[in-house]
Amino acid sequence: MRALRRVGRAMLALALAVPASALVGTPAHAAPAPLVGVASNRCLDVAGGTNANGALVDIWDCNGQSNQGWEFTAAGELRVFNGGRCLDVPNASTTPGVRLAIWDCNGGANQKFRLNSNGSITATQSGLCLDVHNQATANGTAVTLWNCNGQANQQWRAGTNPGPGPACSVNPVNPNATAQARKLLCYVYSQYGNHILSGQQESTWIGGPDYEIDYIRNNTGKYPAIRALDYGDSKDYASRAIAWWNAGGIPMVGYHMGAPTKPDTYEGTQMAVSINAVLTPGTAEYNSFIQRLDGAAASLQQLENAGAAVIWRPFHEAGGTWFWWSKEGGSQYNRLWRFMYSYFTTTKGLDNLVWLHGYNGQPQASFYPGKQYVDIGGADTYAGDGNYDPQNAMYNAVRNIVGTTVPIALHENGPIPDPDRLISTATRWVLFGTWHGNHLTVSNSVGHLQKVYNHSYVVTRDELPNLK
Repeated sequence: MRALRRVGRAMLALALAVPASALVGTPAHAAPAPLVGVASNRCLDVAGGTNANGALVDIWDCNGQSNQGWEFTAAGELRVFNGGRCLDVPNASTTPGVRLAIWDCNGGANQKFRLNSNGSITATQSGLCLDVHNQATANGTAVTLWNCNGQANQQWRAGTNPGPGPACSVNPVNPNATAQARKLLCYVYSQYGNHILSGQQESTWIGGPDYEIDYIRNNTGKYPAIRALDYGDSKDYASRAIAWWNAGGIPMVGYHMGAPTKPDTYEGTQMAVSINAVLTPGTAEYNSFIQRLDGAAASLQQLENAGAAVIWRPFHEAGGTWFWWSKEGGSQYNRLWRFMYSYFTTTKGLDNLVWLHGYNGQPQASFYPGKQYVDIGGADTYAGDGNYDPQNAMYNAVRNIVGTTVPIALHENGPIPDPDRLISTATRWVLFGTWHGNHLTVSNSVGHLQKVYNHSYVVTRDELPNLK
């Protein structure tokens, strides 16, 4: 797939470099390639990643997905979604300011466009040019038709890097973050509000660590973009995380840590312990806590040594009263989070982590450590089997705490929200992380999994850019 995109970009670059007259009668068309606005350095994009007729066109951070892959045909069409839809002037309007959309390709005059040697693109029916509204450069700015004027907001170039590039201005909370961690975070930001990354938690005790991954592959033909693992479940997970990264995927790692001095098991996570004692040097609880942090850090260091970035998801389901780290309230929880952040980044020198803070199903502002410690927000819930609700209220509750710019993850789920309903309700989870076992195989029907994993809004592993 990536090789095809490279060829397509080269062909489109050639097309943009030659006079339009040279394209007349061309017997073939280029493979899908991004079209980048010269003024904004953002890509021509079908909003929301939906291929529905009438979906509007805007600009967005370039991400290499099919809703940004355009191909000029010999007939003068601009096709997207691997040729499945055409750029369309609604109602065949010839009035400046009309916003562009996509529609079934029908050969109409309102779906014909011409590349010009100066990088502009003309709608042949009206003679108007593709224009980024009001010369804006922000994500989501509308693309319209306007009188051709040769300005930079009407100029387009072939994309050469669909992944996050130098235009990304996102700063990780760790100022020493590796290049891979920065690329990963930039990519997550580019998908926020545009797509949802698919994710799956592994188990190691049902049919081996690949049980869930194979189940998805066998039933959908796809791999999830994210493989979720847990240091508490499997102390030897690192090799699988590294292999997933090397195969083009994203590892997401959590830790069901037992309460210090208690068993480091799932049962131990629910035992009470004094957090004051845990954070007081010299106590047995502190020594146990440091020992467990050191073990987790050593495994994450293996990933950094291999050049892999990881979404790190500690102390999850913040606010719930079942895990020891939340039993004493938000203030004590935040002390733990900030201690771990400082210990991992300063003491242990771990720079490959993207920090995901995950609430439970009832987000509480008092359990938020602060933006200076969190790269990605989140929450989780386990709706009943077959309930594919988008969980809009929970999403909005997190957004009200972390703000409108921080990406928000559905970091654990049973049933996967219906992608069409995510779009229609503007519930912009940036990723989902389906839990293992029956939460995958019973909570989701095979038909639903097939819909999700083959939906244009959902990113699978084969659609990720190179983050290395």
